[in-house]
Amino acid sequence: LIPTEITRVVGLAAISLTRNHLTGTIPTHFFSMPRLQELRLYSNRLTGRIPTEVGLASKLESLRLETNFMFGSVVSEVGNLTALTDLNLGFNLFRNHLPAAWGNMKKLKYLTLAGNSFSGPLPSEFGRMDSLETLRLQDNLMRGAVPSQFGLLWNLRDFRLSGSGLGGFIPTEIALMTSLERIDFGFSNFQGPLISEIGKLSNLFFLALNDNKLTGNIPSELGQLWNLTRFQVQDNQFTGTLPDALGKWANLETMAINGNRFTGAAPLSICDLRQNGKLSRFIATCARNGQPGFVCEKPACCTSCKKVVDDPF
Repeated sequence: LIPTEITRVVGLAAISLTRNHLTGTIPTHFFSMPRLQELRLYSNRLTGRIPTEVGLASKLESLRLETNFMFGSVVSEVGNLTALTDLNLGFNLFRNHLPAAWGNMKKLKYLTLAGNSFSGPLPSEFGRMDSLETLRLQDNLMRGAVPSQFGLLWNLRDFRLSGSGLGGFIPTEIALMTSLERIDFGFSNFQGPLISEIGKLSNLFFLALNDNKLTGNIPSELGQLWNLTRFQVQDNQFTGTLPDALGKWANLETMAINGNRFTGAAPLSICDLRQNGKLSRFIATCARNGQPGFVCEKPACCTSCKKVVDDPF
């Protein structure tokens, strides 16, 4: 158990009791400590809910409770922590909807809620967190689309929704999120076209959209992603030919496009990345023995050619 005697040391600014096999619940008195700025209890065996008294900790800047066994709904009172910059509740047993009131945390930079059972929509109010740099929601049970208000998250660099349950159409407002370096929307419910606006995200180095229901062609505008090192769009419903412009990805290391309906030959500009660039893995579904489909020479261009499935969709 967490010793409640700690709360008698009223001058404490930081409490870190990580990786100690602690059990039980979080003492509510922690949040009445007048100078508390950091509370780190991650990687223990804590249970119970986040107490509503958490909203009293007006000076709290970091709340790290990840990798425990805490459960239930998360409380809206967390939104009162307007000094908070780091909130990590990942890999617990939390469930139900995320409170819209959390959008009041204007100083929040790092928000990790991955590995829980959160459900419902992603609150549009989160678009007010304009200091946010990292948002990790992967592996939850959410539904709905990414709100257009997220275009206001100009400082967001790391955006992970893989396996979150979210989907719908990729909002065009994503083009406004010019600080983005990593997008991981794999294993989700996204549909419709891969929008050309993503080509405006010049800082992007990681783009994973695999295992969705995206359709249409790959836009040539994506060739403007000069810093891209990883491109994963496997297991969607893409069609058409690959644009020559993708050969501009001089830093590309991995490309996975298998499980789609591409046609034509692999552009020479992309194959040149295999010979003279950094591309070490190029995985595609390749036509064989005169079959219609995508043609890619192995191993000179593709490193792995998956078999054509008759009708995977």
